[in-house]
Amino acid sequence: MAKRNQMDRRTRRRQLPQRGYTQLLQGNRLATARATNVDMHVKHCFEVCRAVKNKTAGEAVTYLNNVLKIDSDRADVRRKAAAVPYRLGSGNKRKRRSGPSMVGHRKGGIGPGRYPVKASRSILKLIESAMENARFQYEDIDAEEMVISHIAAHRGPIRRGWIPRARGRATPSNHYRVNLEVFLEDMNATDDDMEDDF
Repeated sequence: MAKRNQMDRRTRRRQLPQRGYTQLLQGNRLATARATNVDMHVKHCFEVCRAVKNKTAGEAVTYLNNVLKIDSDRADVRRKAAAVPYRLGSGNKRKRRSGPSMVGHRKGGIGPGRYPVKASRSILKLIESAMENARFQYEDIDAEEMVISHIAAHRGPIRRGWIPRARGRATPSNHYRVNLEVFLEDMNATDDDMEDDF
């Protein structure tokens, strides 16, 4: 019991069962954030997460702000918007329907892409929250240089709804929700520790 009291808060927290995360909270100087039941489609979140993974937090924030330029009122700002590459097909290539497999190619040589404003805004908010958590936990850290080692979007519970129609019928009006999580890891600390060993 005395040994447990001598441990610092972070070490004690790592020994507790992790709740709400799909990955183990393992890493050097890790900062996390998550959002649950965000009212959004998971496909757009999946593509944005894939685009920002393994970037530094500062690069990801800049990239997502460039994606959000498409929502501007000014045409010259909209032309500078960056597209998110869409790699996930929906298997409807033969049926000639619109969907992720029929996305038009965008400038910059990225191939098929879109501008998912709602998903980008939510993931930007999540990354900024993780950066603030890192600044709160570690005083000597540069949060913008931390690397996004894990970011994921998972389907959440569907909120069922109905629109009443004529003659006693009803049309489903469902809200699809998503759970987001992000891990920021300080890669510079591992380099410093290795230099100290030699």
